[in-house]
Amino acid sequence: MNRPQDEHDVDAPGRSDETTVSAVLTAAAVTHEIVTMRGYARTAAEAAEGLGVPVSSIVKSLVCVADGSPVVALVPGDRDLSFVKLATLAGAGEVRLASRRLVEKTSGYPVGGVAPVGLPADLPVFGDSVILSADVVFCGAGSDRHMLRVASRDLARHVSVTWGEICA
Repeated sequence: MNRPQDEHDVDAPGRSDETTVSAVLTAAAVTHEIVTMRGYARTAAEAAEGLGVPVSSIVKSLVCVADGSPVVALVPGDRDLSFVKLATLAGAGEVRLASRRLVEKTSGYPVGGVAPVGLPADLPVFGDSVILSADVVFCGAGSDRHMLRVASRDLARHVSVTWGEICA
């Protein structure tokens, strides 16, 4: 699936990319693989189709705003985020999805390529615990053309995540 280039293209200067994700994980001695997609994978369904894996193997990294502060929610590709459950887990009154601009400014990654690694240290990450039941997961890797393949246990060890139930 192709898309026209625009001002939000992943090759824009100053953007993080798959090399950043790989460098962070290599430095942490985390076994991983960066998989190059044949097309673009801006949704979990597109990523699963391109990889030939179930949508449940995909982990969406969603940048949200909880009481005015950015947070990241890790959600299985076949499930929807519950803003109410995320608010409860985050101790917030209100949660909403972040704008494209805020996603890119906060995470350093483009929409469709947000990785759960290489994020600012002060950015809280919340994950649905069902992710931990999969042996291997595929996450954003810094662009909408790449996916990170990693064992869920390694992801959980490397990324500081508050785990709980955040899916609808």
